[in-house]
Amino acid sequence: MGSADRLTVDLDGLEDFSAALETIRTTMSEAPNWMLEFDGELGGREVDDALDQFESHWSDGRGQVDKNCGEFIKLVKTAVENIRKADNDLRDQLVASGEQ
Repeated sequence: MGSADRLTVDLDGLEDFSAALETIRTTMSEAPNWMLEFDGELGGREVDDALDQFESHWSDGRGQVDKNCGEFIKLVKTAVENIRKADNDLRDQLVASGEQ
C-alpha cells in the first residue's frame, strides 16, 4: 500500500478488469435471442407480440451497452498505457540525471 502522499494504481488489476469486461461484452453480444425460442408456446398472438416488442427494445439497449463497454475498455487500456509510459519516462529521467 502506498503512503498518503503517493498515488498508486494497480495496473495489472486494471488490465485484468478490461479483459473481464471484454469477455462479458463478447458473451452478451453472442447470446442468442432466447425469447424467440418460445414463439407460439406461451399463449396467444398477444403474448408473442409482447415478447417480440420486448426483445426488440432489449436488443437496442444491448447495442448501447456494447458500445459503452467498448469505449470504457478503450479508456482503461489507454490509461494503463499512459501511466506505464509516464513511469518509464520518469525512471529514464532519474537515471539520466544520476549519471551526470
